[in-house]
This record gives sequence, structure tokens and C-alpha cells, in this order.
Amino acid sequence: MEVHEVVAEDDLVVLHATMTGRQTGTFVTYDPEGLPAQAFPATGRTFATMRTHWVRLRDGQIVDHRANRDDQGMAIQLGWIPPSLGYLIKMGRALRKARKS
Repeated sequence: MEVHEVVAEDDLVVLHATMTGRQTGTFVTYDPEGLPAQAFPATGRTFATMRTHWVRLRDGQIVDHRANRDDQGMAIQLGWIPPSLGYLIKMGRALRKARKS
């Protein structure tokens, strides 16, 4: 994560940053019961997306955190959306594997 700007006022700190990475493993999302809901197998692709974090501090500790993230931009860069037929098949296999473990 590369932080571009930090602004602080009273107990509020705001960070504007770019997150970069490469997907090397399966990303699994979970339903409210804690069971795997979706699985996105590794594509090996890289991504770079902007985000803003809003943090409230009290006694030197974070007591509230909110973020504005470009998850759709990341998903497009990683090839998750729009998914190809082949990737949909890989997603199904990865989800079955995640549910078994």
C-alpha cells in the first residue's frame, strides 16, 4: 500500500492510498454462517486500486475504521468480471474445494 496523503483533525485521520498486488492464491468469501460462498481462483494478474481510509482514534487506539475501496476495479483487473466461461468453471471447482476443507 502506497500512502499518498494523510490528513488529521482532532481524533480523525484520513489516508488516501493506492493498493497494489498480485493474486497468487484463491480468494474465498463467506456467508453469514461462516461457510464459503464464492471462490475466486488465482489468476496471477496484478492490480492497482485507489482507496481512502477513515480512522478514529481514542487513547492511541483505533476505535472506528471505514474505507472507500474500488473493489470492482480490482475485480476487473484480476479478470474476475466479466468472467469467461473457463473462469466460471474454475470458480465452481475452487468453491467445492473450499467447502470440503
